[in-house]
Amino acid sequence: MESIMLYLRELTPITMTIRLILALLCGGFIGMQRERHGRAAGFRTHIIVCIGSTLAAMTGIFMADTLGYDTDPMRLSAQVLSGIGFLGVGTILVTGHLHVKGLTTAAGLWTIAAVGLAIGAGYYEAAILCVLILAVVMTYLSNFGSRRIKIDIYLEVTGSRNINSAIKDITKAGYVVENIEVQSAKSGTYGNIGLSIVIGMPKKTKEEKVIEDITAVENVVLVVRSD
Repeated sequence: MESIMLYLRELTPITMTIRLILALLCGGFIGMQRERHGRAAGFRTHIIVCIGSTLAAMTGIFMADTLGYDTDPMRLSAQVLSGIGFLGVGTILVTGHLHVKGLTTAAGLWTIAAVGLAIGAGYYEAAILCVLILAVVMTYLSNFGSRRIKIDIYLEVTGSRNINSAIKDITKAGYVVENIEVQSAKSGTYGNIGLSIVIGMPKKTKEEKVIEDITAVENVVLVVRSD
């Protein structure tokens, strides 16, 4: 087993292929989770970032060890981690009421780049463990530590004049409206106004109860959960 691991840490055509395939799998695994949540950086973006950073790490090692250049093999890797920040900024949105979305995706992109660098350097164990931890954090800890949980709701009201009253009635029902985005009605019904809102509610509240309460609000004609 030890001899196999020593071989896998060498830079050969076979190990280069293995590292790129592993980067594809790790990036795709995290990317699928982001894709399901409809994030700006999804399946393909995470794969490309992970593969690219893996190649950068391997190139740095190749230049130093194989070509014999007097250079730091980690210099390219450092530039990757700096540059990926600019890509992450593109996933962050500041919407109404200063509600910030996309921070988790941006942090995930930076981390998946670091995973790719670890794979490129042959540090497989740390890369795989990091991906598993990252998946758990993104999937199960989104609402950890908060007394309220948040859900995205899409609803339609009959006319723009009824938006304020509908929001007030939702608040009176015991929910916190943390973000509101006005958009065209997805139903295509003439006169309807679409609202994409983030609702804060107590942890024990069931989603079905939220949908039922908002549906009962006057002038609200459509309510669905947004993913």
